[in-house]
Amino acid sequence: MKSLEVVPSIIKTTVLALSISALAACGGGGGGSSTDSGTQSSNSSSSSSDLSSGTDTGTESGSSTDNLQRGQFLDSAVSGLWYETETLSGFTDAEGFFEFLPGETVSFFLGETLLGESDGKVEVTPLDLLTATDHPDKLQNILRVLQTIDFDSDASNGIHIPRSTDDYLSQFPLPLNSPAALFEASVAINNLVATVTNGGNLKDALDSFMHFRETLLSDRRNTTDEIILNLLNTTWDAQITSTECGTDTAAVVYNFNILGIATVGAHDLAVGDDGCSAARNGIFFNTYETDELFVCANECTSEDLNRVVIEGEEVTTLSYDQDAGVMTVAVTTMIDGENNTKTTVLTAR
Repeated sequence: MKSLEVVPSIIKTTVLALSISALAACGGGGGGSSTDSGTQSSNSSSSSSDLSSGTDTGTESGSSTDNLQRGQFLDSAVSGLWYETETLSGFTDAEGFFEFLPGETVSFFLGETLLGESDGKVEVTPLDLLTATDHPDKLQNILRVLQTIDFDSDASNGIHIPRSTDDYLSQFPLPLNSPAALFEASVAINNLVATVTNGGNLKDALDSFMHFRETLLSDRRNTTDEIILNLLNTTWDAQITSTECGTDTAAVVYNFNILGIATVGAHDLAVGDDGCSAARNGIFFNTYETDELFVCANECTSEDLNRVVIEGEEVTTLSYDQDAGVMTVAVTTMIDGENNTKTTVLTAR
């Protein structure tokens, strides 16, 4: 295996990692006082029909449709979310799509409350709506509200905001730009939960982050092949052997968490004067976005887990026995004119 001392290379992973770390440190709450209500009047209540049919209810303000483009709002696909551009406005359709013209800014609303603005582009997530002056808890507050008001309370199959819910939210602002503790305790949020969830609860902050992270991973993969393995939240015990080292072995544990791969133990077998011994002991971390072997993360297909990677004179073979719950990584290199293979066998706990 190659060195795993790789830090996150994309801004979305970095921001989300910091948010989850902060959430774990403070138990989901926040301190201080709110300085910005983050609200703006919206005309999203102009129609009182229900969105439960999942049909496209977007409207257009009469501008030319030449060069019209479509984007998708994701925390899962969010349907029934009001959006406005300089020339267009409407609700995102059943798959979360909205329309815009090149160069336009898109504003997104829940009733009266402005979630934020983004340049018009193919994909927009709540991360794109944040600014440098927003409270650090705004992201988790948006995620929790969106997943709480979902029509069937199951964000895994998409988030659908009924028109009646958006109409209700047009009556008052939401304190999204507040510390989490104040957000949770606010009258607006407690009334919202009591009104639209039929006795349910505000979605847990950490669970909301986890779902959002899985959405980002799935969208990055965008595969239509059969998924045979979800690595997230799994642990594997691994043993390293080498053709140079006979019966000597090294042990390492792979933890596939929501952000990436944490490995603990000895990551190599090294040949020394006294024979072979475990080497590169420690804890290493790599994100799915930058990992060569397990980039598939929560959507691993048979092709992902049974393949060969050739880099220079190094050949890496990855194979997966689904019935046994065993992954095998074999790395072959040329040493002193002879092939040497180091094999790491990962067994699911």
